Amino acid sequence: MQKISFFLLLLLIANYSYAQLGASSLNGPGIAISTDYQPASHYIRPEDSVKTGATTSQLRYNFGAGFMLLNRMDTATKKVRTLLFGVSGTYIRLNNKDYEQTIFPDELLNANAGFQYIQSMRNRWSLMAIAAVSLGTDLEEINGQDLFLQGGVLFIKQHSKRFSYGIGGMLTNAFGTPMILPAIFMRWKTDSRFALDINFPEKASVSTALSRYTDLALTVRTEGNTYDVTHGVNGKRLMGYMQIKAGLESTWHIGKHLDWILAGGSNLANSATFSDRKLSEMFKEKPYYRLGTNYYLSTGLRWNFIPRK
Repeated sequence: MQKISFFLLLLLIANYSYAQLGASSLNGPGIAISTDYQPASHYIRPEDSVKTGATTSQLRYNFGAGFMLLNRMDTATKKVRTLLFGVSGTYIRLNNKDYEQTIFPDELLNANAGFQYIQSMRNRWSLMAIAAVSLGTDLEEINGQDLFLQGGVLFIKQHSKRFSYGIGGMLTNAFGTPMILPAIFMRWKTDSRFALDINFPEKASVSTALSRYTDLALTVRTEGNTYDVTHGVNGKRLMGYMQIKAGLESTWHIGKHLDWILAGGSNLANSATFSDRKLSEMFKEKPYYRLGTNYYLSTGLRWNFIPRK
């Protein structure tokens, strides 16, 4: 389970998107805000997997915006070029109680800005290039160590109307030394009454339209970020934080542009790792500092620049 979690975190680092806003994530150009709450969960020690009396509750505020800077088709070749710019930010307030030593920071901030360029090619292939910078910090000391860079290229095949996949490489300095990580993309989406949407590694969902104005989805989501923290466990400053959530997401369409989202469910996995910002640390076994399974609630607003049909 630990190796699977670490692999998912690496994929999330490599695959840049507008923002990890959970149920309120953008599907295109627009602006979104959301708030997530998770009640006090018991801390589970990595050395013996014992659930302790120490607890952590979380309150998270999210913001994301995506802008279409270019959308052009060559009339002769029918090739399409698009350029997107995205910014996002997530602030997490953690209420830690009864810990014998500091494990989780009291605050975490992750802010991102990046460009995404897409150009269609032959035989249903397209090229996607990404360049982004993020700030991951506990807000105690903000310096150059808190900056994380990502950039790379994916080649995406639109195999059919429902299925597309892609593979490429992403350059990141998350482990100090710039290195290339594999970037994997897969999406399968149906248009039936119960629509299946698998967007690896971000989410998998089954959704249906309850009415013209309301959608309901059962979704599993993976979220993860990296931070440079001042008081990491055993002096290790690089914190990798990941969650896997499963729950119901209800979307109310208010007019052609505005959506209100309400979600809730179970936080199946909630863990952190700590390491030095060195390439050699990537291949070492790391203890996982976990929080017990608990419920979560989320609500948000999303304004879509492109009107709904």
